[in-house]
Amino acid sequence: MSDLHYALAEELEKLAAGYRALADNQTETDEVTIQDISIVLTEKMSKGKVVEIKSLLEKYGARKLVEVKPEDYEAFYKEAKHL
Repeated sequence: MSDLHYALAEELEKLAAGYRALADNQTETDEVTIQDISIVLTEKMSKGKVVEIKSLLEKYGARKLVEVKPEDYEAFYKEAKHL
């Protein structure tokens, strides 16, 4: 399995945890979360945008989504949606 697959698996695990929290009504926020970003990135990956995702991560000084700074989530999310 490649590093990209491992990174995706990690992000999907976090995404699932976020959905469980939402289902338990533990999370009530309008802020962009890492789970929101992960959903968008997963969709873009399925459309073959892997190179663009890596480039976007690098723009924000990260190799993996978990390395993106929380204060950059909103801007990152907006750019990811437009890939």
